[in-house]
Amino acid sequence: MYSLKTLLCLLLIGAIYAEKELSEEGKKLEEVFIECAKKWNISKEELKNKNQWMKDPTEKVLCFLKCRAEKDGTLDKAGNVQMKTIDRAIAKLKMKSDDINSFRECIRKVSRVKTCADMRNLFMCKSRN
Repeated sequence: MYSLKTLLCLLLIGAIYAEKELSEEGKKLEEVFIECAKKWNISKEELKNKNQWMKDPTEKVLCFLKCRAEKDGTLDKAGNVQMKTIDRAIAKLKMKSDDINSFRECIRKVSRVKTCADMRNLFMCKSRN
């Protein structure tokens, strides 16, 4: 089973580099990943050290994650979390229904994400595992 912390990580940065062959959707996500990583000067090495940045993400990491979320449809133009996108990602993971419900409820409580710092609010959901 995946923990909520792992789920959030997968939702926000994706597991693109673990895939050998990318689907069309995977290719688009990889392009978004690369575009946002370049924009915010984030290296693969920085993101691989998820234990560090999940505890206390830097402004740069939060901006990268916001960029990803905007471009992959997790956030709409107004900064609202799109539950349909979240639900599609959850459906691909094996999680207990209680964990899914808890995670979804936490995500629903997040107000608009307008700034990079607002992405920190989504990280609060990961701590409820």
